[in-house]
Amino acid sequence: FGLCIMAEGDEIQQDINTLFEFNVSEPEKKERTGRLDLSYWTYHVYTKTTLETFSQRELVCIRRYSDFVWLRDMLVDTYPGVIVPPIPEKSVKGTFEKLVMLNANALLEFRQRALRKFLVRVGAHPMLCTSDLLREFLELSEEDFSKKKAEPKKVQPLALGQKFKELSFSVTKTFSSSKEAPRAGVATGQDHGSTQLAAGKSGEQWDETRNYVDQLERSLSLLKERIEMLVKRRRETSSSLLEFGKSFVKIGEIERAYEEGTLPKALIDVGHHSEHLSIVYQEQADNETIQVIETISYYCGLTCAVRDVIKRIQKMGLTHDTIEHNLAQLQEKKAKGGKDEDIRRLELEINNAQQRKEEAAQGMASAEATFSEELKRFHREKQYDIKQMLKAFVDLQLEYAGKMKTSWESVVPSVEAIKTD
Repeated sequence: FGLCIMAEGDEIQQDINTLFEFNVSEPEKKERTGRLDLSYWTYHVYTKTTLETFSQRELVCIRRYSDFVWLRDMLVDTYPGVIVPPIPEKSVKGTFEKLVMLNANALLEFRQRALRKFLVRVGAHPMLCTSDLLREFLELSEEDFSKKKAEPKKVQPLALGQKFKELSFSVTKTFSSSKEAPRAGVATGQDHGSTQLAAGKSGEQWDETRNYVDQLERSLSLLKERIEMLVKRRRETSSSLLEFGKSFVKIGEIERAYEEGTLPKALIDVGHHSEHLSIVYQEQADNETIQVIETISYYCGLTCAVRDVIKRIQKMGLTHDTIEHNLAQLQEKKAKGGKDEDIRRLELEINNAQQRKEEAAQGMASAEATFSEELKRFHREKQYDIKQMLKAFVDLQLEYAGKMKTSWESVVPSVEAIKTD
C-alpha cells in the first residue's frame, strides 16, 4: 500500500471511519517547465473504500496541494452549514520549521500527515463522505481532475452558499438603482470577517458560540506556543548533550593515551551515554510534535472553520433581511398606485423578491439546522481527541523519563569502579 506517513494515535480516526482508509505518501517535486511556472510537490493518495458509489475498492491518484485546497473550498461552498476539516497552510515554514531544525524530510512528513488527516475526517463525515466532490477527487486522473477544476462553478442542490452569493449580488443590483442605494451598499458591502458582524437575526443567535470559539482558539494558540517552547528546549538539550558527550569522550581518550585505567573508561562511558541521551531527547521532541503539537494545530484550524460557518450563516441572515427590506419597499411603491405598466412591473419584482426571500429563509434554516448538529459533533470529537492527546503526552513523559533513568543507571557501575588510590 506504499509508504504510509501516519501520526501515532491516528488510528483513533480510523476507528470512527470504516468507509475509507487513506494514505498520503511518495512526495515528488515537479520542477518548472517555463519561465513563469513555479515548482511544486505532488503526493500519491492511496484509498481503500467500501462505498458502492466508487468504481473500485482500491484507488490511487496523484494530487498537489492546490488540489486539496480546491476540494475544501468546493465542500465549503456546497455545504455552508458544515464544519469542513482544515488543511495545513501552504507554507509550513516558520515555527514548525524551527521545531524540526530545518529538516526537509520532517516538513514533508508533516504535510503528508496533515493532508491525510483532512481526508480521514472528510471521509468520516456523514454528509461529506458521499459527496461527488470527494469521489471525483479520489477517482479522476490528473488530467481529468485539472479539467474538472477548470470548469465554471455550478450551483448544486446543496450548494446553498453559492445560491446566497447570487442572492446577495441580485439584492445589491436592485438597491443600486433605488434611492436607498447608499444605505444598502454599506449593509451588503461591509467586512463580514470582523467581529462586529451585521446584526441579522442569526447574528445574535450565534454570538455566544462565536465568543466561545474565539476564546478556545486563543487558548489553543497559547497552549501550542508553550508546548512548542518545551519541544524547542528538548531539541536544544539534545544538541547540548551531543556536544557534552563528545567532550567527555575526548577527555577520556586523552586520559587513556596517558594511562589505561578505570577513569578514562568511565569518562568515555559517560560520553557515549550522553550521546545516547541526545537521541532520546530528540525522539521525545519528535513524538511530542506529532502527537501533541499537530493535534493542537489541527484544532486551531478547526476553530477557524467553525467561525467561518458562523460568518456564512450570519451573512445569510443579512441577505434575508436585505431582501425583506427590499420587498417592503416594492410593496410600498405598489400601494401608492401608478400607471398599469408600472404596477405590473412592480408585481413581477415583488414576486421575484418573495421567491428570493423564501429561498433565503429555507437556505438559512437548513444551514442553521446542519450547523447545530455539527457543533454537537465538534464537541464529541474534541472531547475524544483532546483526551487521547493528553494521554499521549503523559505516556511520553513516563516513557522517556524511564529511558533516561535506565540510561544513567547503566553508567553508574563504570563511575563507581573508578579507583582513587
